[in-house]
Amino acid sequence: MKGIIKTKREAKCVSLEDIEKPKLENSHEVMVQIHSAAICGSDLHAYEYIASYQNFMRVPVVLGHECSGVVVEIGSAVTEFKIGDRVMGESNVYCGKCRNCRTGNTHVCENNLMRGLTTDGVMREYVPFLEQNLHHVPDNLSFNEAAAAQAATVSVHGVLRRFNINAGSIVVVTGVGIIGLVAAQLAKLCGATNVIVAGTDADMETRIPIAQGFGFQTLNCQKEPISEFLSNLTSCNKADYVLECSGASSAINAIPTYLRKGGEVLLLGLPGKAVSFPFADVIRSEINIRTTYTSTWQDYEDTLRLLSNNNISISPTLKEYSLDNVREAFEAGLNKEALKPVFKFL
Repeated sequence: MKGIIKTKREAKCVSLEDIEKPKLENSHEVMVQIHSAAICGSDLHAYEYIASYQNFMRVPVVLGHECSGVVVEIGSAVTEFKIGDRVMGESNVYCGKCRNCRTGNTHVCENNLMRGLTTDGVMREYVPFLEQNLHHVPDNLSFNEAAAAQAATVSVHGVLRRFNINAGSIVVVTGVGIIGLVAAQLAKLCGATNVIVAGTDADMETRIPIAQGFGFQTLNCQKEPISEFLSNLTSCNKADYVLECSGASSAINAIPTYLRKGGEVLLLGLPGKAVSFPFADVIRSEINIRTTYTSTWQDYEDTLRLLSNNNISISPTLKEYSLDNVREAFEAGLNKEALKPVFKFL
């Protein structure tokens, strides 16, 4: 079968290879024939082979942790899935035994493995999943949407589980990837009066137009400081909440310049390198900071429901690529020409 492999510990050494088809090794496993697999920011970091990934990821490794497909084989103990079911899989492989897992916090398992980085991922024709790591895909969602839904679960976990946005508030979202765009939509669902999405020069051609299509106010913070934009937009001149989805040091350092004293920040973006933080300004303003990381089983279920009911949308962010265009898809994602590239396997 075919798989997309990070082949060497060098930048851009990723290719489509012939690999061995896996077998079910556990009575609770389900074999999924992959239809769609999406490229995540972490896949782009692996493709570039940036410094923070060099000691973290396994090489060679099958890339990817966002996928959907069809059940083609089930283990003898499987009860919740049958052959032919449309499914999507979770990104993390958790142990189920550590304290965090036993208290329902499987997303921060002490022994967590991340598909496509520390263990083989989903960019291949067949992938075995434990039954507990799969979710039924609603009939009205495409396979591409179901694959990319994994990224949306990160926003759902952060904004709806780890944060509390009050109605009537002003929210700034920094970062115009799928996580940022879903976070912005969720902020609106929570009752925010103004949701402003901030991007950079690189976002102007593809990503900012998508944000505008969702009805959000947008700005290029490389051309206009967010503090200045807010002073022209609102009487209070400051934001109540910041959803930081870029992981960029410049975005993080700018937060105290436009967030009101006593305001709150949710850090969703995962930096690719060391980031400084203006702690003196943060402390003097009594700014509250929360972090969030990946998602739980319930977040997946809620995300699929929100998508199915059209409460949130990710379809405008998706761009499909064939397996003949692996390098093109990664380069398009890296250069922000495609917001969410998705490989079609079937």
